[in-house]
Amino acid sequence: MNLNRANTDPGSETKRRQMLAVKVSMAGSIILFLISAIAGIAVDSITLILDASASLVILGVALLMNFAVGKIHKPADEIYNFGYGKYEPFTASIQGILIFATCVFSIKIAIQDIIHAEDITDHILPVAATFASGIIGILITFYIKRLSRHTDSNMLKASGMHWFMDTMLSFGVCLGFILGMLLQRAGYLRITPYVDPVMAIILALILAWVPFKTVIHNVRELLDAVPKGDIYSRIKEIVDRRKPAFLEIHRIRMRKAGEKTFLDIIFAAKDNLTVVDTEELAARFDNDIRSYIGNCDILISFKFLRAAR
Repeated sequence: MNLNRANTDPGSETKRRQMLAVKVSMAGSIILFLISAIAGIAVDSITLILDASASLVILGVALLMNFAVGKIHKPADEIYNFGYGKYEPFTASIQGILIFATCVFSIKIAIQDIIHAEDITDHILPVAATFASGIIGILITFYIKRLSRHTDSNMLKASGMHWFMDTMLSFGVCLGFILGMLLQRAGYLRITPYVDPVMAIILALILAWVPFKTVIHNVRELLDAVPKGDIYSRIKEIVDRRKPAFLEIHRIRMRKAGEKTFLDIIFAAKDNLTVVDTEELAARFDNDIRSYIGNCDILISFKFLRAAR
């Protein structure tokens, strides 16, 4: 007998917060792109152009998130029996890949800029532009991270991480331009043309590791690996502690799809159980596990063992 107790909550509040994050990301990325692109073209800075391209990546991901949010909250249907939750780790993986690709591309462009070095004569405009971008980025980062804590959404966590990296890039570039300005005023004119591209390479190498880890984490989820952390052992502990002596754990399987965890538990029963018994046991395990996991779809089954003759 299979007793499926699925969580049918549409998650309207989660969807609302995700849409807020999408709108903020889109508006913020457009503003930062304009600031960095205009300043970069004005002073011919490869690092500012890189900063502008990173904002374009955020805009592209925000558009993808807008599509994904409309999908992940749709109920399961006859084509997608487990729902559309996988769109979330899929979107987060694409986001991580795009961030990593941006870092690699920036290193390539920066190396070209070192080979064909050109000095920047005006440092005031880049410093002001990158500092303003950093302040805007901080505000957006904290806002999206706050939304992600309320929703436990991998997609919003990846978006918050993306904005944090872009903010660090802006402040790092700002420090690079300040350093270049100080070196120029101190008379180190041979060094100043290399400050901009070298800073871009250092930042790209530092920032590339985070999206790489994000991609690995979300690919695990796409491949239905057991969620990381102690969640599996904790669930097994709850089941072991609460099950009656005449039940044995035959199998526990777990997978995650976006915000929802799918749990499949099969018990082996030594004694005969009535329908009422199985319903009461299933309800007990359902309540205990749901109080720990929250948003989950639990399937509890009973396998009856034949008594030895």
